[in-house]
Amino acid sequence: MALPVTTLLVEDVAAGLASGGWRYTQRQLYYATCARAETTPSDAASNGEIGLGVLMILVGLIFIGIKVVFALFVTLGVALLLAGIVGRMRRPQLSGRLLALSFDEFRDRFGSLQPEGLIPPDAPAATQRAAAPMTIVTDTRDTAAMIATNAERAELGAVNVVVASDGETPAPGSRVVVVHDASPRGCALVQDLRDSGIDALDGGLRPRDVEGPAHQVIEGAPARLPRDLGALLARDEIDWLLSGRRVEVSTLAPEVAMDRVRAALSQTAPLPDDAPQPAR
Repeated sequence: MALPVTTLLVEDVAAGLASGGWRYTQRQLYYATCARAETTPSDAASNGEIGLGVLMILVGLIFIGIKVVFALFVTLGVALLLAGIVGRMRRPQLSGRLLALSFDEFRDRFGSLQPEGLIPPDAPAATQRAAAPMTIVTDTRDTAAMIATNAERAELGAVNVVVASDGETPAPGSRVVVVHDASPRGCALVQDLRDSGIDALDGGLRPRDVEGPAHQVIEGAPARLPRDLGALLARDEIDWLLSGRRVEVSTLAPEVAMDRVRAALSQTAPLPDDAPQPAR
């Protein structure tokens, strides 16, 4: 069950995403709107039945000397108690989170909105600077556009942002940061680049980072891996991908996603010349 997704709700979510000067993609707006529309499943009705059942049993004990009244209250109390317990047991236990609507429906209904901070869907997904010391490779154009647009706000410095599918991957021997979805294709990108002789630092999402109800996990049909990922992922992570689950970088708010990018880039920073050398 979810709250109705209205224009007012979408605009309110957009204002939250743009807070602090961040820019966000349409997919980020979609996921954030679905998260806001969620209603947490509640056991309130079942708990009420259990509480009322216990109360009626206690009232029946007061009239224990009057058999008819005692039997009536105890019988009703037990019935309510059992109904409440069964109700709690029957509530489905979901491994993921239900999205309020599909992305296509969201785009059809709210695609014409242009709230502050929204990155246009046709915005350039890559940046190329001749003097940039570091390259960020992504598996989707959405992620690339989000990073490129927020690079200055996140104080990343001069970076190149490229989409692997566009064929702009760096030359062998270079060092890159890979930002990818927790998906078969995304995780395989890291290993593909390493096999090409590129020093690829994994700054993307892995199954172990996103498993559980706290994340908007998409659950589809069982998947096939594009390659062996045993050198990159643990067995339970591979099983997670094979089950058809995936999580997109777009589920993260822009500041959270850019924090991950900053953390990955910090691993590439060389030691300054005057840094103290370890004792020999």
